[in-house]
Amino acid sequence: MTSSVVTSPRPLRPRLMTLAAVTSVEFIENGMVMFAATQIMMGLALSVQAFAFAYTLYGVAAIVMLYKHQWMVERLGYRRFVAGSLLCFAVGSALCALADGLAVFAIGRLLQGLGGATFFTAGRMAINDLPERDRFAGTVIFVGSLLGGSALAPMLAALLIAGGGWRAIFAFGVVQAAVVHRLSAAHLSTARTPSHERSREHWGWLLWMCVGVFGLQYAIQAASVTPGALPSLALTAVVSILILAAFAWRQWQNERPIINYRGLMQARYLLGLCLYFAGYCLIGVTGLMVPILLHGVLGLSLLATALLASCGMLASVLVALAHLALSRRWPRHRVYMLSGVALFCAGSLTLALSDGRDWDAIVPAIIVLGMAIPLFVGPVAFGTFSGLHAKVFSHGYQVKNIVRQLGLSSSVAMTTLMLHTLGQNPATTQWLAGWLIPLGAAGVGGVTLLLACKLVFAGLAIGMLPLGALVMRQRIFR
Repeated sequence: MTSSVVTSPRPLRPRLMTLAAVTSVEFIENGMVMFAATQIMMGLALSVQAFAFAYTLYGVAAIVMLYKHQWMVERLGYRRFVAGSLLCFAVGSALCALADGLAVFAIGRLLQGLGGATFFTAGRMAINDLPERDRFAGTVIFVGSLLGGSALAPMLAALLIAGGGWRAIFAFGVVQAAVVHRLSAAHLSTARTPSHERSREHWGWLLWMCVGVFGLQYAIQAASVTPGALPSLALTAVVSILILAAFAWRQWQNERPIINYRGLMQARYLLGLCLYFAGYCLIGVTGLMVPILLHGVLGLSLLATALLASCGMLASVLVALAHLALSRRWPRHRVYMLSGVALFCAGSLTLALSDGRDWDAIVPAIIVLGMAIPLFVGPVAFGTFSGLHAKVFSHGYQVKNIVRQLGLSSSVAMTTLMLHTLGQNPATTQWLAGWLIPLGAAGVGGVTLLLACKLVFAGLAIGMLPLGALVMRQRIFR
């Protein structure tokens, strides 16, 4: 692909500002929406099923656009592509802010997914366009902006809700898109790929790909709110996977595919995708469970909950930057990853064993969970793409972000399903509590949301054992 992300003659500082601004868009907005999900549902009188449907549409739009990222850039150039994406994102944000029911809100979220899903990929590709001497600075800005946006999101959401209600979250998205366009437009490339080098795909196959993505995302999301329909949802997921497999086979045989799967068939990259999926599952569960525990169970105010959640994410930023610095001199991927697994296990176990009011244990545990994520995901990010040829790097990052979206969706859906199941089966919940955690720490009374949360964290701690064994036994990320 001949088009670059950022025009080369420009000074470094505005190019880094462009990278940071573009990368942060989705992380700030999605972090705010996840944090304020309860307030949004109450404001629109949406059921959990309805909100999950809107979330599904966002995920479908995001994955479709991740598939089409390079296809669009080849034909438009990055300046037009990013400008169009920001416009689409702003329109979607405005619709969400003005919505009075599911229909308009769902369309708004779909447009937000179409517009915002590929900014992460665009930001990462901007690093490769920097001179070699400046790429480490670009990586620092990239990591700092995505994690910093995630850390800022809870506090920003709480302040916006306090000042203007839940609609202010989406109104902010309109302003954010305008500011990012102002910062980035002059520093993005207008170059386009010659027509004889562009990827191609028949629109009929693209429509089938959309059907497969929608079916898979719907099955994942619906499983959390309609557990009685699990057999039919499993069938939907299988059929959707078969459709996507047929699309992938078509791409495999295409001389100019929109995703070059043949170039991605490397053991390092495939293992990296599996580890990425695990890492984003951990991010999804933590992002969902920490606000539920602090606000929904322990009764903290929204602002206090946001402060503690942001503290955990701030720890992620600091540890990620420290890892970047240390890994240049001591690139021991497996050691960092095992440290992340161990910290995540310790933080989860502490929350599982806490009595719900032991703040001396709860606050450090949340910070430890924040520290664990970059120690695990950071080495995966360094190692996954090191063996890919430059011609398929963009394709590899597109697929990685599709895996990211599926990991986040799956983890949120399965965690919600687990909480629902625990609430509906008190006898099983009490038995699990007696086996996994001390009953004395479960609280008095029957099955409570606190007990369900404690069991989820206990399950996370146990789940770290096979993940740690995989990291220990593999010989690729050393």
